[in-house]
This record gives sequence, C-alpha cells and structure tokens, in this order.
Amino acid sequence: MKQTMKKSLALAALIYGVLAGAAAAEKNPLLASPQMVWAGLDYSHVRMIGGADAFKDPEAIFAGEFESWNNLFLKERIKLIQKESRKEVVVDIDAVTAANKHPDSKQIISSPGSDDTISSSHLTAAKIAAFVRAYDLKEKSGLAVVFIADRFVHVGKQGEGAVYVVAFDLATREVVFSERLVSRAGGYGFRNYWFRVIKDAEKALKQLH
Repeated sequence: MKQTMKKSLALAALIYGVLAGAAAAEKNPLLASPQMVWAGLDYSHVRMIGGADAFKDPEAIFAGEFESWNNLFLKERIKLIQKESRKEVVVDIDAVTAANKHPDSKQIISSPGSDDTISSSHLTAAKIAAFVRAYDLKEKSGLAVVFIADRFVHVGKQGEGAVYVVAFDLATREVVFSERLVSRAGGYGFRNYWFRVIKDAEKALKQLH
C-alpha cells in the first residue's frame, strides 16, 4: 500500500510539473517587463444592476464617481500595485478618463432579468480586445494594464462586483492577460463601498511577474 501511495504521489508531482510548465510556456514574455503603464479604471461599459435604491442617482455616478474612483486609485493604490506587480508604474489614464465621460443610460438596470447576475458577463474577449485597441494612449510600447469594470450587482443586502484585469501590448494592442475577478463590495458610502471591488481585483497583478 505504501508503494502504491508513493507511485500516486510521484504521478501527481509529474502531472503538476507538466501543467506548471505548460502554464509558464503560455505566458507572454512581455509580462516579465520591469515596467507597466497604468491605463486606469474603465467604467464606460459597466452595468449597475439592482433595485431602485441601489443606483438611484445615475447623473451623479456618471458625472463624478468614475473620476473619483480613478483619482482615489492614483492616490491610494499606485504604490501598492507597484509592489504587487513588482514593476515600475507609469500613469497614462487620459484615454480611459475620456471614455468614462460618455455613459449610456442602459448601464443602469433597475429591473434585473435572468442574465443580470454576477455570474454572467456581457463582455466578451472580442469586446475587450476592441476596447483596448480604441484607447488613445501617450505611451506607444511596453506593457499596459487596465481594469475594465464589468458589473456591479446589488440585489438583496449584499453587493458584488466583477472586474476584468487586462494586460496588453502597447505596440500591437494584443491582449496578453485577462482575468475576471468577482468580490464583495463593502465600506462606508457609495464610493468606498464599490471601490473595495477594485482593491480586491489587484490580486490578479501577482500573475504579471
């Protein structure tokens, strides 16, 4: 029985090694860059889903909160993501700032349907690639990272949010990394409550080493 267990452990180790090697082989070499361009928090496609009281002031959200969240990130999170990603961070958020100024009334969904859940997403890989290609950034080469807000859902007592962490090649606009992260909202006030979702999404940056 001990011999069988040893063989099983050896096989498991071999499989793990093969899978780890395959994952490493698939990693784009650009992810190892010592520098990354921070392109900002893109809310231009976010869906805010909940009852009438969850997102009750769309004009205030669109006019101020998107900019407020980006400014808060620059103030509180840049040094932390520099540490998390182990990269020097260059800020270039003008393109995302411009995109965030053109909201669509359909982004607020006060009567959720069957697809308006946190487990669903209206953003596809093709759409994310198109968003990335459209950014007019000052930086023209290297690695860039953007957080694309997918949806904030507040149905019931607890809010949840989903964010895509996207890394792309500035020269070719190829998406070299994309991961959707879901987490709970939390904190005092509307701004802080939903900003927690952004902070939790930062854990994905560990994969950019």
